[in-house]
Amino acid sequence: MPKQLRVALAAYGMSGRLFHAPFIHANPDFELVKILERTRTDSSAQFPDAHIVRNYDEILRDPSIDIVVVNTPNPLHYPMTEAALLAGKHVIVEKPFTPTVAEGEALVKLAQQQGLMLSVYHNRRFASGYRTACKLLAESGVGELRHFALSVERYRPQPGPKKWKEEHHPAAGLFYDIGIHLLDESLLLFGLPHALTADLRIQRQASQVNDYFNVRLDYPTFHVTLTGSLLAREPAPAYVIHGEKGTYLKQQQDIQEPRLLAGIKPTTEGWSEETESEWGVLHNDEGRQKYPTVAGDYQDFYRNIHAHLCVNEPLLTPPQQALLALRMLELAQASSQQQCTLPVRLSTS
Repeated sequence: MPKQLRVALAAYGMSGRLFHAPFIHANPDFELVKILERTRTDSSAQFPDAHIVRNYDEILRDPSIDIVVVNTPNPLHYPMTEAALLAGKHVIVEKPFTPTVAEGEALVKLAQQQGLMLSVYHNRRFASGYRTACKLLAESGVGELRHFALSVERYRPQPGPKKWKEEHHPAAGLFYDIGIHLLDESLLLFGLPHALTADLRIQRQASQVNDYFNVRLDYPTFHVTLTGSLLAREPAPAYVIHGEKGTYLKQQQDIQEPRLLAGIKPTTEGWSEETESEWGVLHNDEGRQKYPTVAGDYQDFYRNIHAHLCVNEPLLTPPQQALLALRMLELAQASSQQQCTLPVRLSTS
């Protein structure tokens, strides 16, 4: 029988509390054994069987731990992932992979040398928006594609309390936080574009780092637009897909995060399924009607991790793909700084 894998969380902020611990705990193929909380004991209420540790070395020195989840602030991704790999642990690292491509390349090389798994948590791959878009495009529901738009807009006029996101630190700003998600999804759907044009801005008076982005990816017969903003009281639809025969609109990208925030556990039956009122709208030659959402499920991420390590199934979130998105992110930063369109000449290897 495949073994139960022992997991340690390197932090218990929002990422650990919502996106990792509940799914590790819900899967009988994993055991959540240690959680790093430097001063608090917040995890004990939900996960009393997990041992709270006060420093990272307590995780690294434990020979029984199979996987370390590096879900710490972005500037710590590289050193903590490197330390875990050197300690002989498989690693799951939160997006963005690392602040720079060079750091990511070094970690990929180290994981290969150590013979260890390295995975990047791009959870939009397991969300309903991505899965529904795949189905719609496969069915040619809008005809020949002409414009595909992804948008994440919120209203947060004042910078938040997480200084590593809001101040001048490596990988700070909305583009690293959200733009990397949209780049990853676009690359999965369409591959590399032939050109890119980016506009990254600071719009809020109190902000120190970018809080708005608009990125255009050019393909031979269509283009993709990626937008993000923290000054949108009325956000744009999460998905707008225009084709020669119709349009698809979807207001909400996925319902899993709101339901997790509401305390709904992933073990609840139908927990990630949308009601018809939450479906997007498809308007084509057959009329204007609701288009059923394909349910997402973040549980599939950890299911794949176990299958990869125990029965050698392909890894769905390999670091090489995360590196490609990071290369696109750096190219977009250059485009914005130079205020020009840049050709995309990146290797997919």
